[in-house]
Amino acid sequence: MLSPLLPLSLLLAALQPVSAIWPAPQNYTKGNSSLFLHQNIEITYNGAHIVYGGISRALASIFDINFVPWMLKKRGGLSNFEPNLLKGQKWVRKLEIVQTGKDTSNTFKPLAGQVDESYNLTLSVDGFAKLTAVSSTGVLRGLETFTQLFYHHSGGPFWYTPFAPVAIQDAPKFPHRGILLDVARSWFAVKDILRTIDSMAWNKMNILHVHVTDSQSWPIEITTMPEVAKKGAYRPDLTYSPKDIELIQKYAIHRGVEVYFEIDMPGHIGAVALSHPELIVAYNEAPYYWWCAEPPCGAFKLNDSRVDDFLGKVFDDLLPRLAPYSAYFHTGGDELNANDSMLDPGIRANSTEVLQPLLQKFIDTQHARVRKAGLTPITWEEIPTDWNVTIGKDVVVQSWLGGDSVKTLTGNGHKVIDSNYNFWYLDCGRGQWITMANGLAYDTFYPFGDWCDPYKGWRLIYSYDPTANLTEDEAKLVLGGEVAVWTETIDPVTLDSIIWPRASAAGEVLWSGRTDATGQNRSQLDATPRLAEMRERLVAKGIGASPVQMIFCTQGDPTDCQLVLGRKSDHIKMGLVEQLLEHASVKTVLLTAPALLLGLFLCNIAWQDWRIGRMGLRPPKVPNKLPFGLDFIYKNIRGSMTHSELAFWHWVTSSTKSWTSETRIVGRRIILTTDPENIKAILATQFHDYGKGEPFHREWKGFLGDSIFTTDGEVWHASRQLIRPQFIRDRVSDLHCFESHMSVLFRAIANGGALNGEDQFVDMEAGNGKPVDIGDLFFRYTLDAATDFLLGKDIKSLSTPRQEFAEAFGEAQRVQSVAVRAGPLNGFVPRGSFKKSMKVIDEFINQYIEQALRLTPAELEGKAKGDSGYTFLHELAIFTRDRKVLHDQLIAVLLAGRDTTASTLSWTIYELARHPEAVAKLRAEILSVVGTDRAPTYEDLKSMKYLQNVMNETLRIYPVVPFNIRLALKDTTLPRGGGPNQDQPLVVLKDTSIAYSTLVMQRRKDLYPPVSPTFADTDVFSPDRWFHWQPKPWQYIPFNGGPRICIGQQFALTEMGYVLTRLFQRYERVESYMHEIDGGRPNLKAEIVLQPLDGVRVAFWEATKAKSGNA
Repeated sequence: MLSPLLPLSLLLAALQPVSAIWPAPQNYTKGNSSLFLHQNIEITYNGAHIVYGGISRALASIFDINFVPWMLKKRGGLSNFEPNLLKGQKWVRKLEIVQTGKDTSNTFKPLAGQVDESYNLTLSVDGFAKLTAVSSTGVLRGLETFTQLFYHHSGGPFWYTPFAPVAIQDAPKFPHRGILLDVARSWFAVKDILRTIDSMAWNKMNILHVHVTDSQSWPIEITTMPEVAKKGAYRPDLTYSPKDIELIQKYAIHRGVEVYFEIDMPGHIGAVALSHPELIVAYNEAPYYWWCAEPPCGAFKLNDSRVDDFLGKVFDDLLPRLAPYSAYFHTGGDELNANDSMLDPGIRANSTEVLQPLLQKFIDTQHARVRKAGLTPITWEEIPTDWNVTIGKDVVVQSWLGGDSVKTLTGNGHKVIDSNYNFWYLDCGRGQWITMANGLAYDTFYPFGDWCDPYKGWRLIYSYDPTANLTEDEAKLVLGGEVAVWTETIDPVTLDSIIWPRASAAGEVLWSGRTDATGQNRSQLDATPRLAEMRERLVAKGIGASPVQMIFCTQGDPTDCQLVLGRKSDHIKMGLVEQLLEHASVKTVLLTAPALLLGLFLCNIAWQDWRIGRMGLRPPKVPNKLPFGLDFIYKNIRGSMTHSELAFWHWVTSSTKSWTSETRIVGRRIILTTDPENIKAILATQFHDYGKGEPFHREWKGFLGDSIFTTDGEVWHASRQLIRPQFIRDRVSDLHCFESHMSVLFRAIANGGALNGEDQFVDMEAGNGKPVDIGDLFFRYTLDAATDFLLGKDIKSLSTPRQEFAEAFGEAQRVQSVAVRAGPLNGFVPRGSFKKSMKVIDEFINQYIEQALRLTPAELEGKAKGDSGYTFLHELAIFTRDRKVLHDQLIAVLLAGRDTTASTLSWTIYELARHPEAVAKLRAEILSVVGTDRAPTYEDLKSMKYLQNVMNETLRIYPVVPFNIRLALKDTTLPRGGGPNQDQPLVVLKDTSIAYSTLVMQRRKDLYPPVSPTFADTDVFSPDRWFHWQPKPWQYIPFNGGPRICIGQQFALTEMGYVLTRLFQRYERVESYMHEIDGGRPNLKAEIVLQPLDGVRVAFWEATKAKSGNA
């Protein structure tokens, strides 16, 4: 965990400049170094020609638009944001674009999910930019993000980013992110549609749904029936010719947008009456509200063969022209009024019993025509729900009625596009467009709001989650959504301001997800400044987007224009605490720390010093130039904020010239040591003098209860005695649990990330060499394996991007980490999400506990002795029936079982990807022992010496728990650190904290042989060193030591060895993408365990394919 050295935290947060990328990337890290973009930047690209236009547009977006963000920075403070032009300038001179996959015809007219839009973007501090994507569409998405990193300098023709280094891994949550544009009620010139497509691409929206006909007009030309548009359009020239349609679709494809068209029928089709009145019933009948939702009315005659002939000609002419550029065609189906058929001489009825069979035949015929053209039908929800029409499984249903509509549709197995009018209708709230006659109508509808009031502001749009209240299976059927622009009161003059930036808000929900990586709803406080910047960028590009806020707000602190009622919400409080921990400035630390020191009792410090001097010696003091350890406090906080704890410890040891030292912070004595003899005393030889202590137990009890990790004394001993028997050799050596999850891991690697369901098709061939964050997959794999082993329940997080238990477990860890780091601010950390997560965890685990406790002792013994149905829980339940004990120990072992193995595997692949010679040696050994296919046995794993060396070397450089702490339970000593040569015992008073670091100790150069051709530097990954060198006792303790040595270490090593063996049976090469992210200097994230801060982005190459792969 994070070194809990700090007895205090910060009281104020310093707001940092926001890098306002919209929509928010899935993973994004940035720095604070400035780089200028050279106008002659070298760009290399290896993929589809379609991207070259995107490159040109991206450069024009930066160099021609000249966006200066003065309205987004503090009044008069732009110069503080912009880099100094007089100082040395670093330039971005090269952008390397790598497309790792091949485009197919589906890339440019995909069904939902058929194109991989993910991309990785890095920008190093030395000016090297790299964009990697599987498809050309992914490249286009990445280029849009690249443009948002840069600004025009107010001082001249310079373009810069202040955020280097940048590392982004991004992909959309939903494959369908669209806008419905109604061009029938108001006509829009082609240029207006193209401008909308541009704006969509800038927002990473990918679907334009053109509602091209309605009862008001028919503007699309049908070449075999020119009279339909000639008479049906508002004016003969206000039409869309075949060339116009082709231009729109091709233009969109080049920007990663798919355009599909809708002819709404059998209702909303009255305009056909202007050219073919014999086909239409109830055209322009009055009063309109008896026959339709708005004037003019008009529907197809459902029992007239001439209608079928007409539509046959329309589709034969139109669909072949659309099919090359689109995967869908929308056949409408909303708001059909049964009363219309009362006027149809061939029906004269409005009952469902009469109309439903006719409508079924009508829909079947039209959908068959759509399929014949190679397109997939889309329909409005009333067709299957209100009319009970049976539709094909391929048909996508567009939902707009809100309420439980989406849940009902997905519950019935339909794929859904969500356009909930309560949230995503952009025309709502503009007032009634129907003229009210004096009298009853006037009085009834005063003050003349429209049917879907209120106005849907961006904040309401942003609040909507299309998958809210859905089960996992139901949520998988939601393809995405569309905001709707119905144009009764909208025309080309107002179009931009109606759509933008409100559609941007929906765009982020659909790309980034309504919740962030922690499972928390994205906040308006975070979104507002980013959306304001996106709006300004749109305006700079000529889009008439409406403002997000007035300039007073956009120039000020985001909280200046924030409303908080009553007590601040948990979200705001959590945000403040995390700001305190992550973004505090040096100035804030120095100004606030003295106020906290005022309460110290100086006489108590003097009393402690007198006692130490009377009892014995003390180690060197960490030099502090400021009183009360302010230097130490600052450096410690800085280390935590910047994930540079290792550098902090190096400062401690170098400044004291000792491996053991002490300091006081706010009067509290803390001893720091990396001396193996002292660590041995703490963990083993003086074990009973040191423990976790009550403060630690208190901080962690809410998560880990009274488990083996949080307790001391008899409670701890009882926990250990309970758990130890479960890790006996015959259970550890049973490898079936690991093997059962490997096939899913391989598929996830080929997929480039977690699967979207167990049945997701994965092209293993195409997945060869695909970049993937293997660290994320390892954490999923080990969670699946751990729950399987402990409970007999695989939670399938590898095949479920968002799994409730996995998310709850991660959220509980996140809040727990924030709380521990908060120190005295612990009480301000909201526990709302923590409590909800623990409720999910408890309900999940308790059901298995109850199942186990329903078994008799004899049945439990039978399961424990056999293999069928055996679980760790069954073994525990033999020894105790105490539900709380079972619960606490299960969570503790689950935490260790997942994090220990996953973090070490992540670091192992991180290093192996940088050392191909080690991969070659490891694979040669694996193949010599088990070949390419046979699953290894426990004995196989133990016999592979180089495999053991690889794991040992990883754990030497990256121990699982790098920093730890113990509390002196009584007045005692440590064996070394006192006296002039630091080789004598030193005094430790009761309640003194002793921080120790295995990470530093295991890299100490003085504990190793000199560097030579056969012995690499201690900071270098070198598995070969273990062939001719063994560490001395207590100089290598990756799993702790003494009585508290990790019980499950052999289980963890076995799982690591098994996974590595199976990986390198299959893969011959692993390629690192991390140099572009961290510059070859791994960033350490030391929270509960030591993890790679930036993930582990690599690509695996299968043995038979590695030589043909793109290196």
